[in-house]
Amino acid sequence: MAEKQTYSLMLAELEEIVDSVSGDDCPVDDLEKKVLRAAKLIKALRERLQKTEKSVSEMLTEIEG
Repeated sequence: MAEKQTYSLMLAELEEIVDSVSGDDCPVDDLEKKVLRAAKLIKALRERLQKTEKSVSEMLTEIEG
């Protein structure tokens, strides 16, 4: 099983991909692979944020309750 990446590592990888595809020197052959990886990272980052938001919200509700 793959080790779970941290949010920071995934974000850094996404930023690297964005930088590499934004430049004029990105090979077309790599573009599809990089865009697919970026989409997967965006989905994982969004899910992580949603999970964290839910968890924090639940904790605050518990504290206020």
